[in-house]
Amino acid sequence: MQTLHPLRRTRDFGQTISDTVQFLKVHWKNLILLYLIFVVPFLLIGTLLGASSFSAFFTHVGSRISSIDNPLSLFTPQFIIAIVLLSLSFIAYLTVVNLYMKLFEENGGIAPTISDVGSRFAGKFFSNIGYLFMVFIIMILSAFMAIIPIVGILVYMFGACYVMICLSLLFPINTIEENPFMNSFSRMFYLIKNRWWYTFGIVIILGLIYYFFAAVIGLVTNLIFGFSSINFLDQKGSFSFMTEKYFLVMGLSSIIQQVFYLIIHVGIGMHYFSLKEEKDGSGLEDRLEQLGSGGNVHGQIEEQY
Repeated sequence: MQTLHPLRRTRDFGQTISDTVQFLKVHWKNLILLYLIFVVPFLLIGTLLGASSFSAFFTHVGSRISSIDNPLSLFTPQFIIAIVLLSLSFIAYLTVVNLYMKLFEENGGIAPTISDVGSRFAGKFFSNIGYLFMVFIIMILSAFMAIIPIVGILVYMFGACYVMICLSLLFPINTIEENPFMNSFSRMFYLIKNRWWYTFGIVIILGLIYYFFAAVIGLVTNLIFGFSSINFLDQKGSFSFMTEKYFLVMGLSSIIQQVFYLIIHVGIGMHYFSLKEEKDGSGLEDRLEQLGSGGNVHGQIEEQY
């Protein structure tokens, strides 16, 4: 039986984690396929382009950047393109996961196809890029506060921590909802109001879960890529003598480990739907109608996973 809002319900810590695990158990194949199609190309091209430029950058930094006539020459077009591609991979990852959850919600618990997600990807992807650019500008401007001794630095540090937790909801909001550009910022602060510490705890717990699984897989991948990459260091073995092959194998290793970012993206998505239900109560009327007709709503929600 379908439900009108399979994801939209309030959750505590345990329910958020439990629903995240259940959702991943059912949909992991589709989510990994989306990762391979929409995210890996950015990561792969960024790694291939950036290997040599990253090597040159860290070599010069390690040999004292002050000795370079023009430090800006380190930021070559290849280096900048690689950084942009890696940033776009982050946005693409957020976009496809949240689009998948959005369509799952809209379809009443029916898993969307890859083509369904792909048909809506471009619009949300470029919209999220716009928000990333705005966040970058705000961070640059707010960094000037740190110029003020002690007080400015403390305000900037605590302010940055507060904003970073708030921003965890920005891209799910912008991807799942249909808000005019810039309105997702106000929506973000509305949803997180009085729930900042709760959101902070969710982010920390999801991060620890991700770290655990990534560490297990990372142990295996590092045995293959990580330890062998030591052989690609310069004979001096210092941080400033990382070779192109070193960054290449470490980049390929990170592509494997980033699969487990799904834990964080899906978990934050679940938390978003919980806050939306808590603040908007948009699914309450539907559930009351179903309860009135004798439906077991909680059982239906679990059945969709």
